[in-house]
Amino acid sequence: MLGVFFVVLSLLIVSVTAIVYESKQQTLTQTVKDIATITLNNAALGNIEEAETKSLTKTDIPALGNAISTTTTKGNVYLHLNSDIDSLSDYFTTYTITVKYATVPGGSSHSVGQTAATMTIAAPDPSAVTLDVAGSWTFDFSIDATAKSVSSDQATTATIVVTAESA
Repeated sequence: MLGVFFVVLSLLIVSVTAIVYESKQQTLTQTVKDIATITLNNAALGNIEEAETKSLTKTDIPALGNAISTTTTKGNVYLHLNSDIDSLSDYFTTYTITVKYATVPGGSSHSVGQTAATMTIAAPDPSAVTLDVAGSWTFDFSIDATAKSVSSDQATTATIVVTAESA
């Protein structure tokens, strides 16, 4: 019985040894492609007085024109706009940023002047903006704001994070 055990054990050692000496390596490479280059313009909007309502466009503040510029290398890219406009609720009764297509590549279903997205205090993060064809895109901002009463001057800032995602 002991002899049979050693014979079986030696066969197992030989098969395990054979597995250890059989080794291969495979390499996988892939390039991550940049699908969109984004350029943003910051804009100083000036002052607004208590209870005042202002509507600002690129005519009033040139930096609101072409506020977002992007060039895509393929179609069906989604532009996401995430803002913190809801944090302005202590100082504004209304604060709305309307994003409109300013430049649209040929073949797109979108047109210049069409509203791409709207950001408000109640809904600061709109649905994704579809860039349906490859090319250069620009977007204008317009802002409508009504200030609340304040006990002293309050500096406010709205931040918008723009990202692009391939479909």
